[in-house]
Amino acid sequence: MTATDTTTTDTVGSAIPSPSRARVFRDAVAAEWLKLRTVRTTYALLACAGAATLVGLTVLALAVQEFDHATAAERADVEAADPTVAVMPLVAFFVGSIGAMVFTSEFGTGSIGPGLLAVPRRRLLLAAKATVAAAAGALAGLLFALLSFACAVLLVGNRPAPLNPWPAWTDAIPMVAGATVVVTTTSAVALGLGAVLRSTAATLVALGALVLVVPMFAHALPAALHLRLASILIPNLAPQLAGGDHPYLLSPAGAAVAAAVWVLVALGGATVALDRRDAT
Repeated sequence: MTATDTTTTDTVGSAIPSPSRARVFRDAVAAEWLKLRTVRTTYALLACAGAATLVGLTVLALAVQEFDHATAAERADVEAADPTVAVMPLVAFFVGSIGAMVFTSEFGTGSIGPGLLAVPRRRLLLAAKATVAAAAGALAGLLFALLSFACAVLLVGNRPAPLNPWPAWTDAIPMVAGATVVVTTTSAVALGLGAVLRSTAATLVALGALVLVVPMFAHALPAALHLRLASILIPNLAPQLAGGDHPYLLSPAGAAVAAAVWVLVALGGATVALDRRDAT
């Protein structure tokens, strides 16, 4: 009888070891990735990004056709056939919307509560969601950047500058890398906006303003102010990350710092919102 009581006491009194933070983080990332790739909205937004790529490439094809029929004087004033202007901002918006939905969809359906029960450490959950959003942005951004720049290089062929900004096709590689970083940054920033705003509609409006509207309005500002503002906007970081000829003010290192600041500010705001506000 005494032996039985001792065994029971030992069994009840023994503490179940809690999993390490690294294991919880890996499991949370796996769960978030599973949710992202099994939701139809993800594929709908990727399809929208693909459609935006086709529309942008069609615009570039029309620009190439117009260049072929232009006079020498008119050719000197044409814009470069650069996908970072005609294609990638819309791609960044749609892919970034996937990052936003990582949070806003859960707040909208109320599933954020069970998520926090599974991973009660809010900052760790935010880190897992940010990792998945950034990874999705990087993969999709690289895919669409490769597609758009490869098609642009084929469209311009051996036509001269200013239509053709790449003397050799290898000169487009830094731009592909810069565009990928911009889409990744946009996805992380969209995730932060989603955590703060908690509304899909409000987050998409804010994201659209940041990626599409503000860069256009910046051109209406006086030249000096325009360059200072435009140089730090997310869509305009791509050519600065790639280096080479561009009208902006930042070096590649400065553009990388600007991208990092955007991400840190967005995720910092998300951290404060998650720590100080209820989940519902």
